[in-house]
Amino acid sequence: MLKKRYHRILKDCIALLCVSALIIPSNLVYAAPSSSELEEKTSELQDDIDTMNDKLDTLSRKLENTSKEIKEKSEAIETAELNLAAAKLNEENHYKAMKERIKFMYEGGSISLLQVLLSSESMADFLNNAEYVTLISDYDRDMLEELQNIRENVEKKQNTLKKEQKELKKLEKDLDKQQEDLASRLSETSGQYDDYSLQLKEAKALEAEMKEAKNADADTIALLAAILECEAGISYEGMIAVGTVIMNRVGSSKFPNTIREVIYQSGQFSPVRSGKLDEVLQRGPMDSAYKAAKAVLSGERNSQVKKCLFFWASFTGRKGIIVGDNVFW
Repeated sequence: MLKKRYHRILKDCIALLCVSALIIPSNLVYAAPSSSELEEKTSELQDDIDTMNDKLDTLSRKLENTSKEIKEKSEAIETAELNLAAAKLNEENHYKAMKERIKFMYEGGSISLLQVLLSSESMADFLNNAEYVTLISDYDRDMLEELQNIRENVEKKQNTLKKEQKELKKLEKDLDKQQEDLASRLSETSGQYDDYSLQLKEAKALEAEMKEAKNADADTIALLAAILECEAGISYEGMIAVGTVIMNRVGSSKFPNTIREVIYQSGQFSPVRSGKLDEVLQRGPMDSAYKAAKAVLSGERNSQVKKCLFFWASFTGRKGIIVGDNVFW
């Protein structure tokens, strides 16, 4: 009982899968964007590129100015270090001299300070001598304090310069990173712009081809069929390839934009010059040529030569993509 039920469920599942396979298309079809949509996108991308280029210029100037400031700070720090070394040396030398003077006056001189004071002849002389000693002491103390202040100020200036230099280096690093990120985004956007520009060019070419194909009358179809027969012989694949080149020319800015003008353009198709095209038109192109012409006008293309604009007969020995009796490039 369970086995029969299992087989029935399995059959139902298989049937459901088959129905699903018939309903769901095997390939999803995506509509290609129109030339107006592509133009809008390329315009947006161009605006983005212009904006990023302006930002890059601004960043480059900031980076240049920052690097210049860092160099100036480095030079100022070197000067401050020299000034600090000189201030320390002056302070040390004055301190040594002061100690030597004190030692000389109190201990080492031939006449001690006390003797100088005691040898005064009068009170006025004593006061003068005492004032002289005081002046020397005050001078030493004031000078030492001044030298200490100079050293401290130089140290402060040096520390400030180093702090500013550190901040500038941090800013330089940040600007470098911004510039690198922006350059990467610019490169990516430029790649997208090139891609959309190519798509736009191809879309415009295709629209030109489709417009010409849509407007093709019976005479144009007969003319296209005749040139396909003349250039490709009986090879249907060769006809489609020649038709692809003709439509590529219609869509190219280097050639006329109608099938008739492309075929009759001076010096392009030998059957026109030789009169063979007129002969085929008078008797009427073969059915397979009409079929190929209508297929080309309906959008059928040979994928091998989808970007080709020229072809020669294969017996000429030229290199390229061979389709039927012709070499395309």
